Amino acid sequence: MSNAFPHERRTPMTPNTVKNNNNNFNLLRFVFASLVIISHAHEIKDGDRSNEILTTIFGSISFGELAVDCFFVISGYLITKSWLENPRFSAFLSSRILRIFPAFIVASLLCALILGPLYGNASYWHDFDPVDYLKSLVTLKRPAIPPVFEDTFYPTMNNSMWTISYEFKCYLLVLGFGMAGMLRRRYFLLTLAFLCACLQIFNRISSIPLPHEELSRFIMAFSVGGSFYVFRHRIPWNSTLATLAFLLCLSLLFFQPVAELGVCVFLGYSIIFYAHHGKHLLGFNRVPDMSYGIYLYAFPINKILYWHDPSLNAYTAMAQIFLLSIVCGALSWYLVEKPSLAFKKLFRGKRIQATDHQTIAS
Repeated sequence: MSNAFPHERRTPMTPNTVKNNNNNFNLLRFVFASLVIISHAHEIKDGDRSNEILTTIFGSISFGELAVDCFFVISGYLITKSWLENPRFSAFLSSRILRIFPAFIVASLLCALILGPLYGNASYWHDFDPVDYLKSLVTLKRPAIPPVFEDTFYPTMNNSMWTISYEFKCYLLVLGFGMAGMLRRRYFLLTLAFLCACLQIFNRISSIPLPHEELSRFIMAFSVGGSFYVFRHRIPWNSTLATLAFLLCLSLLFFQPVAELGVCVFLGYSIIFYAHHGKHLLGFNRVPDMSYGIYLYAFPINKILYWHDPSLNAYTAMAQIFLLSIVCGALSWYLVEKPSLAFKKLFRGKRIQATDHQTIAS
C-alpha cells in the first residue's frame, strides 16, 4: 500500500501499514519534545504561566501539557501494538525497562551528583540523603536531592522527570491487562479511556477533585492511543477527517474541562494519521531518536541558562535550549539508549497469550 492515502477515500489501516518502519513517529516525538522546551522557557523565567504561548491563546492548557498528552497517545498506540504482536512477558517487560531506565538513570545521576553540587548551596552533600535519592531513582521520580537554584522560580533540578513514572505505570498496565487476557476484549481499552475521561472532566469542574488526577489523565491518553491501534481497521483514515479533527481539537482548547480530552481524541487521530500517511520530512527516520534525551535534559539546561543570565530573552533562551538539548539527546541516544536496546535480544520468554493478535487484529 502507498504511504499516502487517497485524499477522500476511506481506507482501513492494514497490518502492513502499521508495521511499516517508514513512518513519522520519530518526527512527531521530536516535535512534541521541542514543544515542551517552548512551553517551559517563559514559565521558568518569570514563574508566570499566563505568558506561556498556548495558554495565552486558549487559556486552558500549555504546549507542555499538550505535548505530554500526545506522547502518551503515541506511546499507548505503539505499546499496545508491541504486546499484541508479541505477547511474551520477558520480551515485553525487558524491552520497556531497557527503553526507560538506562537513560533515566544516567540523567538522574548527572543531575544529582554533578549538577546538584554545582547549583546547590554549601550544605548540599551534608543534606544529601542517599536512601531518598535511590528511592527516587528506582521509582522513576525526579531526583530527591537537596535544594538547588535557590531564590528562582521552580527551584528544582529536573521537574520534567515526574511524568516518566506514569509512563512506566502505563506499560505495566498493558502487561497486566495483556496477561489477564483483557486486551483480547475489543472494547476494553475504549471503556477504560471513557471512564478516565469522565474522571478528568469531573476533576476539572468539581471544587473537590478526586485523588490521582494525573494518573487518570495519563491512563486516558494512553488508552485512547491503544484504542486507535485496536480499532485501526475499523476507523476511517483520510486527510479530510484528520484536518477536521485538528480543527475540532483547536475549538475544544477554549474549554478547559474538555481541552485534554480533545487533544487525546481529535489531535490524537490527526497525529496517528500523519504518522503513517503524511509526507516523510527529509528522511527524518535516519535521524537518531533524540526525543527522550531532549525531554530529560531540556529542563536542567533551561534552569542553568537562566541561573547564569536571568535577563536572557525567553526566545533567545528557547533557541539555545533547543540546540543544547539536541546535542544532549543525540549523546543520550548513541551512548546510552541505543547500546541498552541492543540487550533486548537476550530476553526472550514464553508466549503468554498466543491468541491476542488474532483475536483483536482480525
